[in-house]
Amino acid sequence: MATVKLRDVRKAFGAIEVIKGVTVDIADGEFVILVGPSGCGKSTLLRMIAGLEDVTSGDVAIADRRINHVAPKDRDIAMVFQNYALYPHMTVAQNMGFSLKLAGVPKPKIREQVEHAAESLGLTPYLDRYPKELSGGQRQRVATGRAIVRNPAVFLFDEPLSNLDAALRVQMRSEIRELQRRLGVTSIYVTHDQVEAMTMADKIVVLRDGLVEQVGAPLELYDRPANVFVATFIGSPSMNMFECDATGGTLKLFGDVALPLPDGVTGEAGMSLGIRPDAIEVVAEQTPGAFQAQVTSLEATGSETMLFAVRDGIAITVVTKARLASGAGDQVWLRPDAGAMHLFGADGQRVN
Repeated sequence: MATVKLRDVRKAFGAIEVIKGVTVDIADGEFVILVGPSGCGKSTLLRMIAGLEDVTSGDVAIADRRINHVAPKDRDIAMVFQNYALYPHMTVAQNMGFSLKLAGVPKPKIREQVEHAAESLGLTPYLDRYPKELSGGQRQRVATGRAIVRNPAVFLFDEPLSNLDAALRVQMRSEIRELQRRLGVTSIYVTHDQVEAMTMADKIVVLRDGLVEQVGAPLELYDRPANVFVATFIGSPSMNMFECDATGGTLKLFGDVALPLPDGVTGEAGMSLGIRPDAIEVVAEQTPGAFQAQVTSLEATGSETMLFAVRDGIAITVVTKARLASGAGDQVWLRPDAGAMHLFGADGQRVN
């Protein structure tokens, strides 16, 4: 087990810089998720920690040891890849124990460690099977088991669930999180799925275009996003964003809807107001702070309903537990919760 520290880490491919100065501290035993849209640099950053990509500048340290030029096999890490990278001609037991065999570990010790890992992952009945005889979820467990038997200081996961169907992803993310808590191994996990990040991480690092936008606990990022990008990226459905005029002492939406400015905030031109879908109420009639919008569609899931509407070309999403009788084309009154506003300045940074 170990800490991981990145200090102004940069990576360039020729003249193109893809990691532009990342500084992050990861505590011993912490489960940290790197999340961001495709092309933001998260997998490149993970591969730099693993030693699969060279560091152009900056420092990478594990357990306070600088490892920029240390070979991957000597970094005391284990990596689980997106495609699992299992050897098709080897059994589950042989796949899980292969790295130990290469390291010269005696066969009885290999068998002991493989059986222990297999038991913790529910793989004992499959040790003599080949990868082609396993389901996607079982292959993912084998890849994780291969990492566990090495007893590394740090686990690295590169989108390990992206090849699984939706239901199995939900199951496997719970299993990986429970396993990490039980083992207490420092873990760094890459995903583009912010729901995975929210449900699994101790700490999330949000990346965009090779830069860190915000670092924090999942609910910290959800409740107090640092900027418009984080606000709209974290949370499903995404946060509603409205341009507003705040120069007259109130927030004005659509030109005629007035909301109070949050305490301590000075209004300015070009501000944006963010409201989570579950912080907008469907009301029966016009009330202070409410506005009309046209329903485009409804999705009822049983416990809640998602209402999609539009006003002045701006798409609006509402999540409510109410059973709605409205249909596409209807006009509805929507009232944002004034106590749940996220306000951003003209530069996109949070101001309240």
